[in-house]
Amino acid sequence: MNLKLAEKSIFRRNKQTPQSLIEEIERIRLNVEFSSYENKSKIIIFTSPSYKEGKTTIVTHLGAALAENGQNVLLIDTDIKKPTLHKVFKIKNTVGLTNVLTGQKTADESINQTNIGRLKVLTAGPIPYSTEKVFKSTTLDEMLEKLSKSFDYILVDSAPALQGNDTRIFASKCDGVIMVVKDGKTENARAIEAKKALEIAKANLLGVVLNAKPKGLLNKFF
Repeated sequence: MNLKLAEKSIFRRNKQTPQSLIEEIERIRLNVEFSSYENKSKIIIFTSPSYKEGKTTIVTHLGAALAENGQNVLLIDTDIKKPTLHKVFKIKNTVGLTNVLTGQKTADESINQTNIGRLKVLTAGPIPYSTEKVFKSTTLDEMLEKLSKSFDYILVDSAPALQGNDTRIFASKCDGVIMVVKDGKTENARAIEAKKALEIAKANLLGVVLNAKPKGLLNKFF
């Protein structure tokens, strides 16, 4: 599938995007690349304690930055009940991840090409009868293993970690997790609760990005 990237959504395409944000995204890109080299992690899921903390913004900008630096990148939307990536990229969500996991489509048939040559997107797809069931399936393991051979990075935009079990299940199948929290919004108790929930799910927490910090993003990698 071909699509047009939403120009206002990707910082490198938007002249109004503050230089400070571009620089912070570049810092995160470097940290992700370094962390991936050290931890051999290429499938990274982004989550947050709750909604509206900026993880989709971080995922899309980081994906574009990695792709424009020569990496083959796939973005996957696993927030099946409240998907966002198809809106960012202005594409339909009629075919996506859930079609692949239920055997209706192949990954190749479902992945969308953006107008950044090395950046592709797999939208969430229709809501299945049981998201938890399809996320626990071996089909997901097989899909991720196959895709990891075709892409340098797979960045997963997920539902909040404290919103049901879906993200924790998916996170346990990824190489690492980055948690996005928002300055002035995320309560410490919620952030700690989300971290513990991911640890219980045996997810590998790579780092935290503090979004909307007055002087830019703060990213800390463990």
